[in-house]
Order: sequence, then C-alpha cells, then structure tokens
Amino acid sequence: MFYSPKHAAPKSAPVRRRLAGVAVTSVAAVGGAAAMAQPASAGGTVWDRVAACESGGNWSINTGNGYYGGLQFSYSTWKGFGGQRYATTANRASKGQQIEIAQKVLKVQGPGAWPVCSVRAGLTRANGAAVPAPATGVSRGTARPGLLVVDGVKGPATRRAIESWIGGSVNASLGKADMRLLEKKVGGSVNGSFERSDVRRLQRLVGSTADGSWGPKTTAALQRHLNAR
Repeated sequence: MFYSPKHAAPKSAPVRRRLAGVAVTSVAAVGGAAAMAQPASAGGTVWDRVAACESGGNWSINTGNGYYGGLQFSYSTWKGFGGQRYATTANRASKGQQIEIAQKVLKVQGPGAWPVCSVRAGLTRANGAAVPAPATGVSRGTARPGLLVVDGVKGPATRRAIESWIGGSVNASLGKADMRLLEKKVGGSVNGSFERSDVRRLQRLVGSTADGSWGPKTTAALQRHLNAR
C-alpha cells in the first residue's frame, strides 16, 4: 500500500491531504511507495529519511505516477516554488536542488506537505530548514569543481559539456555534426541547422522559456541541466 504526497503549489486555499491506498505487486514499481517499509532511523539528514520513505532514496525517480524525484514533487508544486529554474521536473534536478525547493515548501506548508513520511522521518520546520542543501546549483561566476559556471555564456567549457552530453567530438567547436547529434538528443530535425523548433525542444527539455531563441537564459538553463546530470 502507498500514498501520494500532497505538497502543492503556493495558493491561499488550505492544502488537502489524504491517504491513497493502492495495491502494488512490486515495491520498485511505484514512486513514493518504495520506502514505506524503510525505518525512520535511516542514515543521513532528515531529508534523506523523507526521501527514503517517499522514493526509496532515488532522487531521479519518475515512475509515471505524477510525482517526481526523491521527495516526490508534483509538477505544479515544483513549478510553483521555483524549481523550474533548475529543471522542468524534480527528478531532473540534483539532490541539493530538490532539498532547496523542499525547504521552501516546508516553510509555507509545514511537515504535513509529506503527511506520512514527515512523521516517519521526524521532519520538523526547524530540522528541515537547518539542513544545508548540497549542490543546489551554482551562482553566477562560480562553480564547484567539475561543474559549469552558470553564467549564460556558451564558452569552451559549456560547448565541451554539450558535446560530451550528446556524444560528440568534445573539442569545444559545436560543428554541424555536433548540431545534428544535439537535434537528435532533443528529438528534432537532425539536419544540422538547429532551427527554432529544435531550440524550443531544447528549451522545454532544460526548463527554459520555449520561445525558439537560444540566448543567455537558455544557455544558463542548459548549464544547470548539465550540472544536474
């Protein structure tokens, strides 16, 4: 049996919470169900314990149940609390980015946003807010070792990271062959021209505004997406 988490996007109406019993044949088959048998004493921070209960501690889980990532965010919650500056859905963001957004949800809605797992994990407003969020993304002009600087500039390091992501030449040139690979990656035209429709597909993939224009905001979103891999 499992339940669906009920944290929701910011709104004035009270948040409705309920238990949703659904029979499953395999614990691994359902996100949010996998760890209901996990003890609250599981190691790590309180957010690790919540994730152990919600998703079996799988921060990139997407089972198709409408909830995403280690803390099982709905699309609307993730978007409403600013998560889409990192990725379209929570499962595409890093663990630290998910914790950062969860702390915003916690501040507004309290532990009851995770009505069962907060109890099991011992989550409170105080201890949830006190957890440093690891790898929550990087500030403009700085980056942890091995990560791109999120500055919106398509420089050599960013071009090499794109080439590595698509399986290209990794020479920082982003030639026509690389663009065809990028088009294939985003499900586009695969003709090497990277048309506006291809840009929109890329933007939707990385959580940027899908306007068909590849500017600094799209590059920054792509940098975050590559950092979260």
